[in-house]
Amino acid sequence: MEQLLVWLDPFFVLPFRLVAQPEAAYFLGTATLALLAALIGIATLRMAQRMHRKRLKQLKDDMRRYHELGEIALQNEGKETFKAVNRQGHEAFGYYFSLSNALFVASLWPVPIMLAWMQMRFGMVSPVLPFSLPLFGNQPSMVFWFVILYIPLRMYSSRGITRWQQRHGVAPQQDAAPGA
Repeated sequence: MEQLLVWLDPFFVLPFRLVAQPEAAYFLGTATLALLAALIGIATLRMAQRMHRKRLKQLKDDMRRYHELGEIALQNEGKETFKAVNRQGHEAFGYYFSLSNALFVASLWPVPIMLAWMQMRFGMVSPVLPFSLPLFGNQPSMVFWFVILYIPLRMYSSRGITRWQQRHGVAPQQDAAPGA
């Protein structure tokens, strides 16, 4: 792992050297690494979703079918039939939920690599705040800064990529929410 980090060092350190002021360079470099991790993770997620597209569609169709059957059973057949159909629907939802979460978690793989590189390169160096944060003090760790930057960058870049794909016809339109 260390050899990989040493090999990546010249590329990862570039954004940290763009600004002369150390704190600004730290935040710019950390934000750049967080954005890079987000983009690589999103690309990984999209590839995994493409690989599992048939299974995800099948599970989503099963959930929809069991929901409709459950409503019919509740209106016409009775509570016991509804419970049996609803149990099948819950099982389909569980599989869909588990697979979707597994795909998302698999998309987080770049984060530990970026954090390991930052640990190797900077150790425990982190900007000092003029005030103290509860639980973190006045010098939060690099993990704190990385996560604070990663989460919004991941959310906005994912939305931006999805909108771009929809505008250019690359991705299918998302299913509209009921009542939307």
